[in-house]
Amino acid sequence: MIRNNLKIALRILWKNKLFSLVNILSLSLSMAVGVILFTGLKATHDTDHFHPKLNQIVRILTQETNEVEQTKWATAPMPLAPQIESISFIEKTVKVRLAGKHNLQTEGGDVPIDIKFSEPSFFDVFGFKLLSGNAQSLIDNPTSLFLTEKTAEKIFGNTNAVGQTVQFEKLGSYTVAGIIQDPPLESHLPIEAMGSIHAAEMLEKKGAIPNSSQNWGDYKSSAIYARLKSEDDLKQLNTTLQNYNQKLDKSSLQFLAQPIEAITPRNKDIKNDHNAGTDWTGINTQLFLILALTLLSAFNYISLTLARAFSRAKEVGIRKTLGATRGQIIGQFLIESTLIALFALLFTLPCVEILTHFIPEMDVAFSYDTILMLGLLTYAVITGLVAGAFPSWLLSAFQPIQVLRKMKNIKLFRSIAVYKALIVVQFSVTIMLMIVVVIVADYEMKNLAIIKSTVSPNILTLDLRGEKYENLQNEISQLSQVETTLATNWYYKPMQKGKSSVTLNDKILEMYYVSIDPKTIETEGISLKSGQNFPENMPQSAEQYVLVNEAAAKLLESESETLVGQTLLLDSAYVQVIGIMPNEIIGETNPLLYRYLPNEIATLTIKINPNTELEATKAIQSIWENHFPEKTANLQNLKDGYLRIGDRLGSIGGLALIVMTIAGLGILGIASYSVETRTKELGIRKVLGASNKELVWVVTRNFGILILIAGLIGVPAGLFGGDLIRQDLGSSLVDLSFINVSIGFGLVAIVGLLTVLSQTIRAAHIEPVNVLKVE
Repeated sequence: MIRNNLKIALRILWKNKLFSLVNILSLSLSMAVGVILFTGLKATHDTDHFHPKLNQIVRILTQETNEVEQTKWATAPMPLAPQIESISFIEKTVKVRLAGKHNLQTEGGDVPIDIKFSEPSFFDVFGFKLLSGNAQSLIDNPTSLFLTEKTAEKIFGNTNAVGQTVQFEKLGSYTVAGIIQDPPLESHLPIEAMGSIHAAEMLEKKGAIPNSSQNWGDYKSSAIYARLKSEDDLKQLNTTLQNYNQKLDKSSLQFLAQPIEAITPRNKDIKNDHNAGTDWTGINTQLFLILALTLLSAFNYISLTLARAFSRAKEVGIRKTLGATRGQIIGQFLIESTLIALFALLFTLPCVEILTHFIPEMDVAFSYDTILMLGLLTYAVITGLVAGAFPSWLLSAFQPIQVLRKMKNIKLFRSIAVYKALIVVQFSVTIMLMIVVVIVADYEMKNLAIIKSTVSPNILTLDLRGEKYENLQNEISQLSQVETTLATNWYYKPMQKGKSSVTLNDKILEMYYVSIDPKTIETEGISLKSGQNFPENMPQSAEQYVLVNEAAAKLLESESETLVGQTLLLDSAYVQVIGIMPNEIIGETNPLLYRYLPNEIATLTIKINPNTELEATKAIQSIWENHFPEKTANLQNLKDGYLRIGDRLGSIGGLALIVMTIAGLGILGIASYSVETRTKELGIRKVLGASNKELVWVVTRNFGILILIAGLIGVPAGLFGGDLIRQDLGSSLVDLSFINVSIGFGLVAIVGLLTVLSQTIRAAHIEPVNVLKVE
């Protein structure tokens, strides 16, 4: 029976090629995001699964305990490594020093490269492969460097990288000794460049990187791994590690062994584990989205399928006359919908593959193995079954007599309240999404307009690259092209924010802060809402005072003016609030602290005279080169950096297009169905003298009513979504006005009505004799 239904389904799909293609396109658009989510989940599942003896590899965790809390870290102190090497049931250990990103200097400018320092056992314990070079170089030659394929291509293009010399800021020169093959799957330990662990020790002696090789207290920048002789030794290892507990000044350290396979999904309780992938909350969210997309795909299919209800009703009547049961009819329709979903999957997969290569954020490594293919096939089959369930149940209920007496059909379809409810639901969701899109687009455009009118084109920003600013600022201030210079991480909007714990009375909050020079407020002519500016002779050794903006003041104190003069516990130090700053100029109202932390000031903001940018840039770069010849000056126009915000409008437009396309395909089915079900009625009206305009109005009117009903649901939902965005952004520029709501609702209504009219105009050309001749 299944084989027979399959043959029938294939013939019907081929016979109705255009309709099948529309259905495939509709399902593909909705399923594409689902497939992307599936590949992301698969990448999380596959993380680190390319290492040999995976079940025997463990990572050493550090558990820090102090008077306040207990914290687990994904890293461990380097001095622990020699001690665990002697454990009898450990085959090999490997130390990895995490140096972070450092600028590699090239003719085309600086290229930030993530550097790790390790030893030859790295390639024994893990599954990373060398395409060229010898791992022993990490011992024999401290200046040797291994690059991954992607990194080598990024730096040298198609030129052979082996033997080339590269120069890193602060770290010195290295010779490329080999190429590491890009791993086939994701790893919690991504590699761009690897140097010798001995090179790290030499850099510590020079003061180029912190000294952690012999420091038990510096356990956040190094990792230790081990390969056990048997996976059954894990419990014994954790027992043994208790012998290596360390007591520090203000805390104590304990050590635990974590199987490398347990690193993903990410455990939120483990800190400093940045590349461990998605946690279980994220996975559950993605599964929920997949379910929602399945339902959206199903609804579009239902709409398009029921649009052809009459032609399929005749088919059902004939098959039942020939002896087919309702179960057989249902089976045939479910096979059709499943085949459509499978064809849509075949169309979607190459599209997603292309996107993952052109969009860096989507470029994740996973394997097209049996698990993924079965998962995608299951997703497509479930989508097809859910999509075909309602049409198959409805159409299989027809009796031959109903097919011959078509007025019965019309009465049956017009009484399907469930179908009308589904129409309203689809419009409601579309209206909600479009209102949110319009609100976000309006926010971006207003933000961009304020930036254009507020930010002067005569402002340059100079990244200090971790250097002291005082001498540099003095020399730049003396340039004839320069009006003023400000040492700050903040200008109109935060450029580099930190985060601190703030305690006042019984209230404990997490707040962002920026570092500013005390002269900034006076130079800029900023009027404080209350209180006073930092005193002239601010101590640099200990922080005593802090400024807060209005939003932060309201969070901390109901009467914000009374906050001035009060003492806060800022992290572990007490500071006094001496003034309240106005909220930022460009629409931002996020709580923010203003602190004087000279070591954290990362930027010089330089006001120049009009029409002197070229001369000022050359002069500033010359001063920078005199002070720091080994580093490249990172100087840019502030306004150019802000105006990049406008690029997001293109993404928002793309999202709106996808939303309207998916909705339009579903609406097309609804409109076609409306015309199909009322063909005889429209023929009779035309015989009785109805004009073409009257016929179009008759069909369109009911459809318009459904849009209005959907608006009663979709508009409040869209406002709710917009309010969530306003709370998240903390900006008064997020406008939930009648105009934005009307634009969002109007766009959906116009697209819906135009789609309906594309079908209902056919009603004006109905020939009554063709409609009524069989009666």
